[in-house]
Amino acid sequence: MLAAALLSGCVAHGTAADQGAVRHLVRERSQLELPPVKLPAANLDTDARRLLEQPLTLDSAVRIALLNNRELRAQLVGLGVARGQLVQASVLPNLSFEAELGISTENSRDRHWELGAGFDLSQLLLRGARRGVAEAELSGARIEAAGATLDLAYQVRLAFYDVAAAQQELELLRTTQRAFTAGAETAKALHEVGNLTDLDLASERAAEQSALLDVEQAEADAISARERLNVLLGLFGHDTSWKLAGPLPDPDPELGDLQRLETRAITASLELSATRARLESAARRLGLTKTAGWLPQLELGAHAEQEEAGWTVGPAVHGSLPLFDRQQGNVISQQAELSALRERYTAQAIGIRAATRSARARAEASARRVHKYRELLLPLREQVMRQTLLEYNAMQVGVFQLLQARREQLEANRGYVRTLREYWHARATLEQLLAGRLAGTLATDRAPQRSQQTSQPAERAH
Repeated sequence: MLAAALLSGCVAHGTAADQGAVRHLVRERSQLELPPVKLPAANLDTDARRLLEQPLTLDSAVRIALLNNRELRAQLVGLGVARGQLVQASVLPNLSFEAELGISTENSRDRHWELGAGFDLSQLLLRGARRGVAEAELSGARIEAAGATLDLAYQVRLAFYDVAAAQQELELLRTTQRAFTAGAETAKALHEVGNLTDLDLASERAAEQSALLDVEQAEADAISARERLNVLLGLFGHDTSWKLAGPLPDPDPELGDLQRLETRAITASLELSATRARLESAARRLGLTKTAGWLPQLELGAHAEQEEAGWTVGPAVHGSLPLFDRQQGNVISQQAELSALRERYTAQAIGIRAATRSARARAEASARRVHKYRELLLPLREQVMRQTLLEYNAMQVGVFQLLQARREQLEANRGYVRTLREYWHARATLEQLLAGRLAGTLATDRAPQRSQQTSQPAERAH
């Protein structure tokens, strides 16, 4: 029995197999390829450095994060905790021994020996159940690591879209600011020769200063967006001087059938897989607790005693009977935990379906708004601006109308960029759900944010 237990107790001590299982989970749910963790880690992975030498794309940003993000590396290395618990649950109980020496008070040479050795039979009998619990917990840890990988890729996508949108908005504001600066310089020249009133000059200068403030705010926002992405990519120092490959792309109209999307999200869900693993672990733990509650504590071994005729040797059993403590309280609490997990599993499935519908609806709505901006509103604002400028040059409208037309054209362009970013956020959320991850998505943690103008053109112009 000891030999069979020793042979069945062989469990790998390293986490290479666990990381391989995580890579498989991630690969079958997405196009991501999770690299193995290399220890000790350099300041920047060589593959990541090669990617940074080129303009940063969405795909290269995600790959750099998977190579270099320290939180993800910690999650993968942390698989060793669950692996260690499985190894510990697989080991055999230690051999116990005892020795007693009795010395006669009348004759010090008269000595009496008693020897004993044994091992905990109860622990050996429960070893398989404990190992089953640890295996279920290791499976859950693998699923959580795969979820953390998908979460990181999702956060990088959102941060990348934010950086691209912030840069586009900054360029728009800089272009507008240059136009207002040129207008203020022209107004100053006209005022000096008496062809412009004090009110018109003050309005031009106020518009210029307002544009400068907008540029400064946009520059600060762009820096903050870059730093958020730097944190996800694990970059610091001169490695943060990367440049984006291009602006935000146009929306992709293909989203897929809603019913099919819900089914895919449910099938791929890592949350449901993790809850199933926890259910299995909880059920095994409950069975272990019930068995341990009724099983006597037995220690099986051998006993040797020195007598006048020589040594006597025989088997020995020590134990205790579960008359009072049968783990009643632990059984009640673990049954409640199991029931709660079943309810949570159903709630998660409902949430995944709702999140999928919400993400798809937001992507469709924002795609329609992007189309209207690009095909209708932006051309109309450009036409209004050109016509207002012509009438201003012909002295048919005043400076106030010209300033308002410029401001409204700017806000339309900024609204377009923000709506485009909102579309790609919703699209990333939908793809994350289809990859099997609900936690932390925009579909669950906040309502969609509509594009809003940051200022009132007429008030600021005046």
